Amino acid sequence: MNGGLPWRVSAVVPSYNRADILGETIACLIAQIEPVHEIIVVDDGSKDATAEVVAGFGGKVRYRRIENGGAPVARNVGAEMATGDWLWFCDSDDLWKPHFLASVRAIAETPPHPQFLFGNFRLVREGIWEPATKFETAPKGFWENIRSRKVSGGTIVLEPLYRHILSFQPIFPSTIVMRKSLFDSVGGFDAKFARTASEDFEFTLRCVAHAPIGVVDEALVGVRRHKSNYSANQLANLLGEVRILRHAQRHHAAAVQFAGEIEADIRRRNLEALGLAFSDGRYELVRSLADDIGRSNLDGRSRLKAFLASRPEAIRRSVLALIRWVRPGESVRKGGKP
Repeated sequence: MNGGLPWRVSAVVPSYNRADILGETIACLIAQIEPVHEIIVVDDGSKDATAEVVAGFGGKVRYRRIENGGAPVARNVGAEMATGDWLWFCDSDDLWKPHFLASVRAIAETPPHPQFLFGNFRLVREGIWEPATKFETAPKGFWENIRSRKVSGGTIVLEPLYRHILSFQPIFPSTIVMRKSLFDSVGGFDAKFARTASEDFEFTLRCVAHAPIGVVDEALVGVRRHKSNYSANQLANLLGEVRILRHAQRHHAAAVQFAGEIEADIRRRNLEALGLAFSDGRYELVRSLADDIGRSNLDGRSRLKAFLASRPEAIRRSVLALIRWVRPGESVRKGGKP
């Protein structure tokens, strides 16, 4: 029990064309030393053998197939199906150490009993867990500036994290375990972001506007990186995050008091996206981003990229060739990156 609250965890797994690795993901959930109440796989219109993979686990896994609508839609369907008191959102290509859920429970059962918890993770490439953890990549002073206290197995954050994760986002869906009642009260995932990279960011912002929050400090989750996963595309992520922050400005009550921080973060993301778009030769997008940022708000390099993006190809190539001659050894991809 958790402060008098039942502990029954429904693991919700949205999946689309992941039959080749879904079995390993389900096996990790079954192997938890703190057993899950149920595993729900929502097949988001897969065209592969997803149904057959799930069937191989017999009665250990519940299955529903829906028309393809994106991960947020599938997660909401799984949450509606859940009979547990807690929801654990598990992407279909990720991995967990056997004691992850036990660590989450230990923190949830510690006063003041957080109802939203997340954990540290490592990236996994070609089966290898990378040495660096997500939390270790935080900007200097990030964790120290958050009011919290250490508990057995992790940390309990005593203040909302809304402002903090505007500059650094350490929360990934596969590490989230939360009370179903909290999920219902914040309104679940917003389906309009289903085709937007970083779609979970908007949901996370709504959740962390509430405290306390539990944190598993040890990296017990492995987040796979491979060619097919959306979050590997940094440019798409940045553009998605800007769209979400614009939405937050209009619709999140918590955003009002952080208007300045949100505007600064939108500019930072747009500047980074502009650089990536220029490197990829997407000059129309460069011009659009420059207009969105405001030409007077561009730094020197971004101003040069915006200028070159609006010039004919012949002029652009000549200028980039001159830059490479003046600064030999500088790498230039596609359109060039001065």
